[in-house]
Amino acid sequence: MNWRRFIVIVLGTVGFTGFFSSFGVFYHLEGISPTKPISAAGQVYQLSDHGYLFYVTREQYWLFYLLLSCFALGFLAALLNYRWKVVKNLTPKGWRYPT
Repeated sequence: MNWRRFIVIVLGTVGFTGFFSSFGVFYHLEGISPTKPISAAGQVYQLSDHGYLFYVTREQYWLFYLLLSCFALGFLAALLNYRWKVVKNLTPKGWRYPT
């Protein structure tokens, strides 16, 4: 396997999987977190869902933003694929799986 192709596939897979899983983590945290900060439990980091505020721990806060920032890895994979042309999915006949 070509090492450039391997890099693009791994970055794309990790990036987009992390990004889309951040939505599930966010709504799970929204469901289990208090709406007022609780300093004894360490739930003082604020997240907002369009005005609905809830508070999470530092680890939960950084986990959410780490997963959300994985979009940059997917974007990097797309840019590298554009530059290297290693995964050619679109042909004149339409979509085909990478070989």
